[in-house]
Amino acid sequence: MKHEYIYNHLNAKEFLLVNRSEEWKQLMEAIEQIDANVFLKISKDKVRKGEVLYNQVAINEEFKRLLAATGWSEMKREYFVSGDIPTAKEIVKIKDPETQRKIIEDKGLVAFPTYNQVDFVKDRIAVEVQFGKYFSVAYDLHVKHTFFFLRDEIDVGVEIIPTHAMMRRMDTGVSWFENEVANVIREGRNNPSVPIVIIGIEPDHLIPAPKAEERAKVVRKKADDLIQKAKFAETKSMQIKDALGTLKLKLDSLVSSENLAKDEYQEKGTIKAQTAWLKAKAALDKFAPKVEAVERKYDAVLQKSLELAVERDTAIEAAVLAEEEGRQAALLKERLAAIED
Repeated sequence: MKHEYIYNHLNAKEFLLVNRSEEWKQLMEAIEQIDANVFLKISKDKVRKGEVLYNQVAINEEFKRLLAATGWSEMKREYFVSGDIPTAKEIVKIKDPETQRKIIEDKGLVAFPTYNQVDFVKDRIAVEVQFGKYFSVAYDLHVKHTFFFLRDEIDVGVEIIPTHAMMRRMDTGVSWFENEVANVIREGRNNPSVPIVIIGIEPDHLIPAPKAEERAKVVRKKADDLIQKAKFAETKSMQIKDALGTLKLKLDSLVSSENLAKDEYQEKGTIKAQTAWLKAKAALDKFAPKVEAVERKYDAVLQKSLELAVERDTAIEAAVLAEEEGRQAALLKERLAAIED
């Protein structure tokens, strides 16, 4: 896979490059070593049932295997909480869970056990590989990383999440880089308070998107409809062009008649010649606007025909690509189904 995007919050990346360059290199190498197209599944998700998707669990396990080999490990911290607000404020900064429990119980209250856990930690760097539901990244940033940072157990956090393109090829509801970074930016420079690097990852070559076969049919129908519309517009423009040619021939004839009648009147100066000239001029004046109107109509129809031709060609290209993606999706389903059987 590749790190398609990197968002640097509170100079976290600079800290890693200067102070933890080896660990940063290990993270980048782990991303690059994973071929996500090896970790596929046929989805049982209600919305994408039967589609070939990336297997989030398997990819997460591969991250765990690669990072564990270079000394990264899970960190878990247990603590106690109370529903009594003054007590909660009193114990929130105490690290020792037993001390927290004792303070709560000495007041006759119930101490509820809980914990925070982060996927990978090494040399005060906390890393979460998050392919979970949409709320998971916000929880990581504002609870997990912040929790360990305020306890002075980490210096920086790293959140690895899929890009939008990869998310579309996973079960529904997965967080994605572009959206989560927008949320962080919207909240302001100092929220969350912990230095964080958010990395958006995706495969070098994406598998077909869900519903690729159905989408290919829709795109092909659109292309076929545009082919027919473009053909109709072209035929119509040709018909108007032919009609316009006939009208222009008649207009040329009327212009010639008017010129001849005018010349004859100027030469003879008779009332009969004047009447003939005025009659020819009136016929020309009446007919010329009709030709101009047809010319305007032809220009409009021709422009529409050219626009439809461009849309048609674009739609045909899109249909070819969509049909190829649909064929790849069908083959991938067959291959994966055979493996699972």
